[in-house]
Amino acid sequence: MADYSQIQRCIKILQLLSTHKYVTTSQLEERFHFTVSRRTLQRDLIVLSDVGIPLITEKVQANENAWSLMDSFKSFLPIPLETNEFLALQLLKANLSLFNKTEIQDDVKKLSQKIDQLLPENLFVQSTKKESQNIFSSFYMGQYDYSGSNEIIKSIMDGIFEKKKCLVIYDRQMTGKPVGFYVEPEKFLSYQGGLYVIVYIRNLSEFRLLAVHRIIEWKIFSDQFPDDHSFNEKEFFRQRFGLFEGESEKIKLKFDKSIRHLIEHKTWHSSQSFSDDKKQNLIMKFEAPITPELISWIMSWHVNVKVIKPIELKAEIKEKLIQNLNEYEL
Repeated sequence: MADYSQIQRCIKILQLLSTHKYVTTSQLEERFHFTVSRRTLQRDLIVLSDVGIPLITEKVQANENAWSLMDSFKSFLPIPLETNEFLALQLLKANLSLFNKTEIQDDVKKLSQKIDQLLPENLFVQSTKKESQNIFSSFYMGQYDYSGSNEIIKSIMDGIFEKKKCLVIYDRQMTGKPVGFYVEPEKFLSYQGGLYVIVYIRNLSEFRLLAVHRIIEWKIFSDQFPDDHSFNEKEFFRQRFGLFEGESEKIKLKFDKSIRHLIEHKTWHSSQSFSDDKKQNLIMKFEAPITPELISWIMSWHVNVKVIKPIELKAEIKEKLIQNLNEYEL
C-alpha cells in the first residue's frame, strides 16, 4: 500500500477538488485506497484552509461534510497528464502533416509546449528527449500543400466559430473561370490528404463541399447568419461515396477471398454490410451514388472484384476497361 506524506496528500486532494464539483471525506478515503484515515484527511483539509486555500464546506447526504474549491481558484491548479494522454498528444501531432508550414502547425507546437508544463517528471523527462518525438509517424501520398493558404484557413475558421456570412471566390475546374457566391461555413473536413470545408448555401437550401486548395478568396461579413438549418453529418455522407454526391443506388460487389482482409475491416460507407458466399468470397452491399470516385475505387481492385449489381454500374466499368485497353493498344 502507498504511504503518503502530508504534502503528497494535500496536493492530491487539491487535484481532486480542481476536477470535481465537491468531494466528501468518504470519497477521499476511497481515492487513497483506504490507506489514510478519515480523521487524517479531515486534518489535511483544515491545513489547506489554514494556509489560504479557499475551501467551501456543506452538508450532504447522511449529514456528511462535502468540500469544494472556489471556481475562481481552480484555474490556478495545473492538472498533470497521464502517460496515455501524453501519447495521444504525440499521435495527434504526427497526424497534422496536412498543416505543415501553416499557422496551425505553429499553434499546435505552442500548445504542446504549454502542455509540457503539466507533465509529471517522468513524462517531462521523456518529452525532452529526441526519441520521444518519434513514437508516431504518418504518411499521406499525394497530400496537398497548404503552406500558402494561411489567411484563407484562418478566415474560414473565424467564419465557422463566429457564424458569419462569407463570400467565397472559387475556382470552378469545369469552366476554368472563378465564381463568387455567399456561404455559411459549417465545419472542416480532412480527406485523403486534402482539406475541405462544408458550407451551407442559403439560396440553394443545401450543404456543399468546397476544396480549400481551390478557394481563391474568402471574405467574412460582419452579420451573423441565422441558426435555422441543422447539419446532419450521417445523412450528408450517406449521399456520397467519398466526396462525390448523387442519387443513391443499391450496390452489390463480390471480392475474392484472397483480398477480403483488405476490405472487411475498414469502413468504406456508412451503409455497408458484409456476408460470405459458398466459396468464402466476400459480398459487400451498400447504398451510394454511382460516381467517378466509386468507379475508380472498384477498378483499383482489378480482377479481385466483380460488380453484381446494378447493371448500370457494370456497364460503366466495362466501358472504362475497354477505353483503357484501347489506350494501350500496340
